[in-house]
Amino acid sequence: MKRSLCGAVAILAICLAVPALAADYFEPYPELRPAYPDTWEQPDDSIRFEFGAAYWYSWGGQNAGFTSAFGPVSLDVRDQTHIGELHGKIEDLSTQTYVAGRAGLGFHTTGTYDISPAAAGNIGTNSRIGYAGADFGWLPFGTMTDGFAVGGLVGYHYWKDAPDIGTGQYAVGGNPATLGDAPDDFDIHALRLGVRGTAEFDMFDIQAEAAWIPYAHVTGALGGSAPGGFNFPGVGVPVYENAQTTLSGRGQGVMLEAMAGFHPTENLVIRAGGRAWYLEGNLDAVFNGTAGGVAQPTMTLPSTYASLFRYGLRAELTGKF
Repeated sequence: MKRSLCGAVAILAICLAVPALAADYFEPYPELRPAYPDTWEQPDDSIRFEFGAAYWYSWGGQNAGFTSAFGPVSLDVRDQTHIGELHGKIEDLSTQTYVAGRAGLGFHTTGTYDISPAAAGNIGTNSRIGYAGADFGWLPFGTMTDGFAVGGLVGYHYWKDAPDIGTGQYAVGGNPATLGDAPDDFDIHALRLGVRGTAEFDMFDIQAEAAWIPYAHVTGALGGSAPGGFNFPGVGVPVYENAQTTLSGRGQGVMLEAMAGFHPTENLVIRAGGRAWYLEGNLDAVFNGTAGGVAQPTMTLPSTYASLFRYGLRAELTGKF
């Protein structure tokens, strides 16, 4: 009997406490609050994309000098090239990193060339100027979402520089009437190490980068000298190339770029600025010549100087999302 009475009292106490607990459930007692908020909020997306197109009006040049048994040989090319470019970038705002890519192709080139002591003239209509590359960057100082950010980058860059110099032929067997194709052609594979900075101010932004090229692998060909051949002082007959003169070597240089942007809408950016590339190094030219109808031994001509540059004004239209 006593045990039953105690149980009844306990049940009655619990029943009396339930309304009080229910009333206090949403009162400011942390231990009784719900585990999750009443309303859900969508977190900010940490991934941002940029894709766009650009136009680059550029001035370019090739300079090289070689030493041969017949005398010095030099290459001097100057061009103006209109280049169209596609570019894109993916940014991870949570880690302050990005991956960027670019590819450009020249669609109109004019200029002049001089291969001494062979020929000089105007650049033709079959030039091939282009490039492609990608970078990985980390901007640990500042913030990429708004304000100022700066950091480093590492990347790869391919550069094709092949202006149509007009005399791109060689004389097979030393006979100027039988010609082969020998375009002026440089292929550069370069490593990029650099720094990059960005800043945003309301509807405007500024971007700048400077990349050092510690190593670049260079291959290609020196444009041919037909139909007149090389006329070296002191050599009584012209020296004709009987095969294309090939080039190989290495170089180093720098690549600079600065752009200022205007944001007419949240997802659209118009930017304008400039870009400059410069590369110098050492080249070896393999020359196969015929003089007076007699084939000469193959000669490897070391360069006394070699450089390549391209710079100009750039404008872009980019979408952000």
